[in-house]
Amino acid sequence: MTGDPVDSSEAMNHASCTVFQNEFAEIQEVINLYHSHKRENVAIIGLPYSGKSTLISAVHDTYKDDTYLVEYESQITSKRNLLDYRSSKPIFLMDGCQYLFSRHIGGFSVLDNFLNDVVTSSSLFITTWNLYAWNYIRRIREVERIFPRTIFIPPLSDTGMRQCILKDYTDAELQFIGGVEVELPSFIQTRDHEVHLPFKKEPLMIPIPSFSFDRLAFRRQKSEETLSDEEVVFKKITKMAEGNPGVGKAIWKRSFEYPTVNLKDYQPITFNDPMIRKDAFILGVIAMSGITSKEYLEEVSALEYDINPILYRLQTLGIITEKNGGYQICPEAILGVHDLLRRLRIIWE
Repeated sequence: MTGDPVDSSEAMNHASCTVFQNEFAEIQEVINLYHSHKRENVAIIGLPYSGKSTLISAVHDTYKDDTYLVEYESQITSKRNLLDYRSSKPIFLMDGCQYLFSRHIGGFSVLDNFLNDVVTSSSLFITTWNLYAWNYIRRIREVERIFPRTIFIPPLSDTGMRQCILKDYTDAELQFIGGVEVELPSFIQTRDHEVHLPFKKEPLMIPIPSFSFDRLAFRRQKSEETLSDEEVVFKKITKMAEGNPGVGKAIWKRSFEYPTVNLKDYQPITFNDPMIRKDAFILGVIAMSGITSKEYLEEVSALEYDINPILYRLQTLGIITEKNGGYQICPEAILGVHDLLRRLRIIWE
């Protein structure tokens, strides 16, 4: 199996994980604990294109002698396709675990077999999951009990985005055209904190405001100096991509005509037309699956919808793309899709 192109396609160099240093260090801690006879299976979770495959590949590159890497890129429909992870190596790296289940009758048998193998094994399992798939199955399979160490992929900083995008270029060969407004970061942020209530099984996520003196100092500093065109470009890309490296790279690609980078004419994908409910449902299935086929979408919809017009409409709007019979969300559209699916309550949170 050849990996999950939804997450890793042109997002970052697998050989380098400098943009996820904290997350990589946490996994190293888990591996060290495992060698000291304490096992905590890991779930790495993030949006499509966020860099999950990059992180797990960096772990594999660092621990090749101890790890066995399995990369899923399509729906796994039988247990025999899981046999790739049966190896003598003590640590299994499983990339793209959202492909281990499907939303139809009998669609959880492969996942259930996998989870049973995990709990009966003495090996350490480090896995990656699409955020939508993880939020769905943790309600119905309590996977957090099997993967107690959860690592959520964070958004990249301006510096991280620059490092991610410019790895294939030299500074001397690029020309940046600024002239776009950049919003400086707010010194007041909100972060979600889990609150457990005695009468509610699921924890509530409560936004708590926090004050950042570093950001306040940064705003004062930047108000007194002029940003270079290069700084303006990467701040704008990071802001538009909300720190998602795959999205940032797609924005760069659409704004790049060698050797010039010009964001002035870049137009983000917007959803001006109201989304029909059945279109949104199919879009939610694609978002959860990663890459999926028309046949799978027909199966999930129980032939209730005519899939062809839905796929045509979503492609026309620039929301999804098709390659070799597989449909996936376009990188530039993933943030808008995320907001849409949350607003329509198509996905679990």
